[in-house]
Amino acid sequence: MAVSIRNLAIRQQVSLVALPPILALMVTIGLSFYIYLTAQRIETVTRNAEESVAEEQFLLRRLAEMYLDARIYVRTGRQAMLTAYRAGERDFMAGIENLKILEQENPRHVADANRIHDNLLAWEASWVTPNFSRVRRGQTIQDAEILDEGEMAMAPFRSALEQLIHEDENESRQSALASQRLLNRIVVLGVGVALFLAGTLFFLTRLVTRFISEPVRLLIQASERVSRGDFQPQLPPAAKNEFGRLSESFSRMTAALRLDREEMAALNRFFEAVSQCASEAEIHEHILHSLEERFRPKQIIIFQMNSMEKYLEAVASLLPLPKDLEAWPVINEPHDCKAVRMGRHFVVNDATREPLCAANFAAPSAGSYYCSALIAGGIIIGAVRMEGAAGAWTPEREVLAESYVSGAASALSNLRFLERMKEQANVDELTNLYNRRFLEEYAHKQLAMASRKEKPLGVIMMDLDHFKEFNDVYGHEVGDRILREFSKTVTHAMRETNLAARYGGEEFVVLLPDTDLASCLLVAERIRKAVQKMVVPSGTDKPLPVITVSLGIAVYPEHAKTFEELIHSSDKALYDSKRAGRNRVSVYMAPAETAGL
Repeated sequence: MAVSIRNLAIRQQVSLVALPPILALMVTIGLSFYIYLTAQRIETVTRNAEESVAEEQFLLRRLAEMYLDARIYVRTGRQAMLTAYRAGERDFMAGIENLKILEQENPRHVADANRIHDNLLAWEASWVTPNFSRVRRGQTIQDAEILDEGEMAMAPFRSALEQLIHEDENESRQSALASQRLLNRIVVLGVGVALFLAGTLFFLTRLVTRFISEPVRLLIQASERVSRGDFQPQLPPAAKNEFGRLSESFSRMTAALRLDREEMAALNRFFEAVSQCASEAEIHEHILHSLEERFRPKQIIIFQMNSMEKYLEAVASLLPLPKDLEAWPVINEPHDCKAVRMGRHFVVNDATREPLCAANFAAPSAGSYYCSALIAGGIIIGAVRMEGAAGAWTPEREVLAESYVSGAASALSNLRFLERMKEQANVDELTNLYNRRFLEEYAHKQLAMASRKEKPLGVIMMDLDHFKEFNDVYGHEVGDRILREFSKTVTHAMRETNLAARYGGEEFVVLLPDTDLASCLLVAERIRKAVQKMVVPSGTDKPLPVITVSLGIAVYPEHAKTFEELIHSSDKALYDSKRAGRNRVSVYMAPAETAGL
């Protein structure tokens, strides 16, 4: 029973609880109706019995009166007695008819009434009529024997009438007692039925309440456990009702939430990993690994936008690119890539039927692919393409892929921003040369490397001659123009392995790794001559005078052991060039060497 009730729908379970009250109401109505009918019948029987007794007593009195009237008439011959007798006779006959009507439900009593009627007629025929005839002939009867004969002839039906009265009275009492017993049984039965239905109602209420409250309690506990991150809650047992369907829906929802949580955790791990990358290549590796782990694609290609030359270059891929693309793996026109052109992802779920991207870069001949632009700050910095089986890209997978691509774009953008900030922090804004802080950091690293490899490290200290006068005469705008042109000249005059930095004001330093004194002299002289040939617009009709530079050289380990000593020594050599008339190169000479000269 428990299993069948558990499988009932909630509405049916509630209806089951409502069934006992309905049955109790129906039983109550039935018993009330039966009691009412019984009471009506008892009342009718009792009333009929009472009326029958009253009628029989009336007949008994009428019979006595009739006999008395007949007796007096026979003895006296008084006409009034005859009239009284005839009236009593009519009343008696009418009473007999009324009695038969009242006793019509009791055939035996009707037969008794008919017998009394017949006895009366027989009495009249045997005694009344002969004696009344004698009186009408003028005779009076004083014989007591004749009178006693009339009384004796009347005695049997008088006794029958009295017996009928007695029986009706007994029947009335018995009917009342039987009715009372019946009513008592009905009351006991009603109380029993009521108690049974009440017990059944209590049992069903407890049972149905448990079947309803238990699943609700389990679902509440399950929802609380899910809210705490526990995706293995205890659910209500399977049932073929609303709770069963709700339990199945809750289970599917929990599975979806667990999957979403796992996806979010994987996304967070991906975001954390790419945010800690120190290079774009490292980010590309994380993108390939994470997308392969989550989507299991056949191929992944990461494109990078070359904003200077306006093309998309394939910088990383899961599988090697076709050989014909290895030498030049680019999309020459970025807008041929539909994802780049639309600024959102582009999906082909069946490469054999749907139109492909116009870029046609290593396009798959079958299956499907997903391509999305890498967008950061509203700027397209690249694209990602994944290839898979036909129909692989459902809306849910597209949304998830977009989350990965968006995170990758943010990481790439942040890394580029940090690189720009770092570069700006290390570069002098006016000259685009490295600043003094970066020079010192870089020089210490190069000095340590030179010490390990036992290689020389040269330093050239430079100062523009009469630069203050240029500023005072032509203004700071021209002075800035001279500094910018000087920086370009120095950069072009030295090797790429060398480093030029603005040390302060119009002082500049060139660091020359793995360069001896002779090579440093060549570089310094090349710079001096190139500066002397510089042409800087004055902004007026009058051209600027020739710009010159004085230079001082010091070399590790010949002139100094630390970077600070190298700077100090090269600065001393620069001072020597200034003192010797400017526009020249000087090499540091130790004080002992100077004294010897």
